[in-house]
Amino acid sequence: MLKPMADGVNVFRPSFKLDERQLGIIASSVRQEWWDIMQRLMESEIALMNIKLVNSDDEKEVLVAHRLVRGAAMFYEGIMQRIAEITTIDAYNQSGIGSAENPEIPTYMEEFTALPTDAD
Repeated sequence: MLKPMADGVNVFRPSFKLDERQLGIIASSVRQEWWDIMQRLMESEIALMNIKLVNSDDEKEVLVAHRLVRGAAMFYEGIMQRIAEITTIDAYNQSGIGSAENPEIPTYMEEFTALPTDAD
Protein backbone atom coordinates (compact mmCIF):
# COMPACT_ATOMS: atom_id res chain seq x y z
CA MET A 1 0.00 0.00 0.00
CA LEU A 2 1.33 3.44 -0.92
CA LYS A 3 0.87 6.24 1.60
CA PRO A 4 1.59 9.96 1.21
CA MET A 5 4.49 11.29 3.25
CA ALA A 6 3.51 13.11 6.45
CA ASP A 7 5.39 16.33 5.65
CA GLY A 8 2.75 17.34 3.10
CA VAL A 9 4.91 16.71 0.05
CA ASN A 10 2.97 15.01 -2.72
CA VAL A 11 5.39 12.08 -2.93
CA PHE A 12 4.50 8.46 -2.31
CA ARG A 13 6.84 5.90 -0.82
CA PRO A 14 6.26 2.17 -0.53
CA SER A 15 4.99 1.31 2.93
CA PHE A 16 6.24 -2.27 2.77
CA LYS A 17 9.57 -4.01 2.69
CA LEU A 18 10.31 -7.22 0.88
CA ASP A 19 11.33 -10.03 3.19
CA GLU A 20 14.43 -12.14 2.61
CA ARG A 21 12.50 -14.85 0.76
CA GLN A 22 10.94 -12.34 -1.64
CA LEU A 23 14.31 -10.67 -2.26
CA GLY A 24 15.81 -14.09 -3.03
CA ILE A 25 13.00 -14.89 -5.47
CA ILE A 26 13.57 -11.61 -7.34
CA ALA A 27 17.35 -12.06 -7.39
CA SER A 28 17.07 -15.59 -8.77
CA SER A 29 14.37 -14.78 -11.31
CA VAL A 30 16.40 -12.11 -13.11
CA ARG A 31 19.00 -14.75 -13.92
CA GLN A 32 16.50 -16.70 -16.01
CA GLU A 33 15.84 -16.34 -19.72
CA TRP A 34 12.23 -15.20 -19.29
CA TRP A 35 13.46 -12.06 -17.53
CA ASP A 36 15.55 -11.00 -20.56
CA ILE A 37 12.52 -11.52 -22.78
CA MET A 38 10.28 -9.56 -20.43
CA GLN A 39 12.79 -6.72 -20.20
CA ARG A 40 12.97 -6.47 -24.01
CA LEU A 41 9.17 -6.44 -24.19
CA MET A 42 8.93 -3.60 -21.66
CA GLU A 43 11.60 -1.55 -23.45
CA SER A 44 9.85 -2.18 -26.77
CA GLU A 45 6.52 -0.95 -25.41
CA ILE A 46 8.10 2.28 -24.17
CA ALA A 47 9.73 2.76 -27.57
CA LEU A 48 6.35 2.23 -29.27
CA MET A 49 4.80 4.80 -26.94
CA ASN A 50 7.49 7.26 -28.01
CA ILE A 51 6.74 6.58 -31.68
CA LYS A 52 3.05 7.23 -31.04
CA LEU A 53 4.02 10.50 -29.37
CA VAL A 54 6.11 11.60 -32.35
CA ASN A 55 3.42 10.66 -34.87
CA SER A 56 0.60 12.51 -33.13
CA ASP A 57 -0.74 15.64 -34.86
CA ASP A 58 -2.97 17.07 -32.16
CA GLU A 59 -1.15 19.24 -29.61
CA LYS A 60 -3.32 18.03 -26.75
CA GLU A 61 -2.68 14.39 -27.70
CA VAL A 62 1.07 15.08 -27.77
CA LEU A 63 0.95 16.44 -24.22
CA VAL A 64 -1.08 13.47 -22.97
CA ALA A 65 1.16 10.98 -24.78
CA HIS A 66 4.29 12.70 -23.44
CA ARG A 67 3.02 12.38 -19.88
CA LEU A 68 2.14 8.72 -20.41
CA VAL A 69 5.54 7.91 -21.92
CA ARG A 70 7.35 9.78 -19.18
CA GLY A 71 5.36 7.97 -16.49
CA ALA A 72 5.97 4.59 -18.09
CA ALA A 73 9.69 5.30 -18.45
CA MET A 74 9.94 6.48 -14.83
CA PHE A 75 8.14 3.34 -13.65
CA TYR A 76 10.44 1.11 -15.72
CA GLU A 77 13.56 2.92 -14.53
CA GLY A 78 12.48 2.73 -10.89
CA ILE A 79 11.81 -1.00 -11.12
CA MET A 80 15.15 -1.62 -12.86
CA GLN A 81 17.02 0.37 -10.20
CA ARG A 82 15.39 -1.57 -7.38
CA ILE A 83 16.14 -4.88 -9.10
CA ALA A 84 19.76 -3.81 -9.71
CA GLU A 85 20.14 -3.01 -6.01
CA ILE A 86 18.57 -6.32 -5.00
CA THR A 87 20.79 -8.36 -7.33
CA THR A 88 23.96 -6.49 -6.30
CA ILE A 89 23.25 -7.11 -2.62
CA ASP A 90 22.38 -10.74 -3.33
CA ALA A 91 25.58 -11.26 -5.35
CA TYR A 92 27.62 -9.85 -2.47
CA ASN A 93 25.78 -11.99 0.08
CA GLN A 94 26.27 -15.10 -2.06
CA SER A 95 29.95 -14.37 -2.71
CA GLY A 96 31.11 -16.06 0.48
CA ILE A 97 33.19 -13.12 1.66
CA GLY A 98 33.90 -13.46 5.34
CA SER A 99 33.75 -17.25 5.27
CA ALA A 100 36.63 -19.55 6.12
CA GLU A 101 37.12 -20.32 2.43
CA ASN A 102 37.14 -16.66 1.37
CA PRO A 103 38.00 -14.51 4.37
CA GLU A 104 39.06 -11.16 2.92
CA ILE A 105 38.79 -11.05 -0.87
CA PRO A 106 36.08 -8.51 -1.69
CA THR A 107 34.35 -8.32 -5.05
CA TYR A 108 34.32 -4.97 -6.80
CA MET A 109 32.15 -3.59 -9.56
CA GLU A 110 33.81 -3.57 -13.00
CA GLU A 111 34.72 0.11 -12.99
CA PHE A 112 36.78 -0.40 -9.84
CA THR A 113 38.62 -3.52 -11.00
CA ALA A 114 40.44 -2.07 -14.02
CA LEU A 115 44.11 -1.41 -13.43
CA PRO A 116 45.21 2.17 -14.04
CA THR A 117 47.18 2.62 -17.24
CA ASP A 118 50.47 4.45 -17.40
CA ALA A 119 50.07 7.84 -19.03
CA ASP A 120 53.74 8.01 -20.02
